[in-house]
Amino acid sequence: MTPRTVLTLTLASLILAQSAITDAAQPSKTDSHPTRCEGAYNKKPVPPKQLQAIVASHAQWLDHREQPEYRRADLGQADLNHAKLAGANLERARLEGAILRQANLYQSNLSQASLAGADLTKANLEDSNLVGADLRHARLSNANLFRAIGDEAALYNAILTGAQLHESTFERAHFEEANLASADLTNASFIDTYFYGANLSSAILTGTDLMGADLRHTVMTHANLHQANLQGALLDGARLDGALMVEADLESAYLDDTSLVRANLRDAILRGADLRYANLRSAGLQKADLEGANLEGAQLIEAKAQAGTLRMAILYKAILDQADFREAILSRAVLIGARGTGAIFTKADLSEIYAPKSQFHRAQFNEAAMESANLVAADLRDSNFSHAMLMEANLQEANLQGATFSGADLSGARLDAAILHQAILHGANLSLVSGLTQAQLDTACIDDQTKLPSDLNRPAPCAAAKAKR
Repeated sequence: MTPRTVLTLTLASLILAQSAITDAAQPSKTDSHPTRCEGAYNKKPVPPKQLQAIVASHAQWLDHREQPEYRRADLGQADLNHAKLAGANLERARLEGAILRQANLYQSNLSQASLAGADLTKANLEDSNLVGADLRHARLSNANLFRAIGDEAALYNAILTGAQLHESTFERAHFEEANLASADLTNASFIDTYFYGANLSSAILTGTDLMGADLRHTVMTHANLHQANLQGALLDGARLDGALMVEADLESAYLDDTSLVRANLRDAILRGADLRYANLRSAGLQKADLEGANLEGAQLIEAKAQAGTLRMAILYKAILDQADFREAILSRAVLIGARGTGAIFTKADLSEIYAPKSQFHRAQFNEAAMESANLVAADLRDSNFSHAMLMEANLQEANLQGATFSGADLSGARLDAAILHQAILHGANLSLVSGLTQAQLDTACIDDQTKLPSDLNRPAPCAAAKAKR
């Protein structure tokens, strides 16, 4: 062999090796482009007897792959409309693109079968085994998957509109970008399942177990999630407008920037949930448990949270305009910079809240428990604190102009530099307040029942003071 020949062969080997390395480095596109199968029955119907023989041979192949007389079922693109395959063992079968409309696959075994792009519209898959099956881009509209098991199955971009998934189990399965609109997933198990970007609008998820599921950026408008388990689920950026979530368990769930406009969360559990910047406009949160939840920057405009529990909740810069927190528990909640024009806190527990620089114009705090509340520099103009319990409350530099404190108890409250212009203090207990000056008191409206500190003089009634001015 001449030196030139050796050099030529060496260069050729290097080129081939480099080509192999380049091919191996290319990203896989199997998720977006299902494998196309060109089987012997491509778009052709398979006679029933021949189909039976193929299934029988496949069952033997599963147990005796070394024997050449048995073959793996290869029915890619085959026309299997209305096929009778109840109880068939099609594990690992090749069915890519097969047409299985209204096929009977009751109790069939399709574990690890290749069904990418297959048409299973209205197929009967009740009690079937789909564990690890490849159903990418498959069509399963109105299919019956009652009690089907599909753990770790791949259903990327699959169409399951109106499908029956009642009591099915699809744990750790992949439904990214799938369409499950109006599907019935009642009492199904989808633990740790991936639904990123899926469409679940108007789906029925009553009692469904979605613990730890990835539901980020899903569309779940008007979905029924009554008593669903969503503990630790990822719902960031999801759309749950108008969803029914009564008694749903969302403890420690992530709902950052989630839209829950007019969602019904009555009696729902949201302890420790992440609801930062969530939109809860007009949402129903009656008796909901939001203890320790993070609602930073959340919108609760016109939300209904009567008798809800928000103990130690973070409402930093939250918007609470016209929200109803009647008889709710907000003790030790953080409301720094929160805004709540016209909000209702009647008979609520607001003890030890931390709300400096908050804004609550024309809010209702009548009969609220506000012991040791921190309202430093808060804007509380024209709000109603009638018969509120404000003992030891810190109201330094607060704007209380036009606010009503009739019958309120401010024992031990701090009023240093607070604005009391035209504040109504009829029957209020101010006997033990600190920081209150005569100049401040002279701008307020008091009556004979107002209890004043011993070192201050009772000013003229408000009406007389106005006339004098």
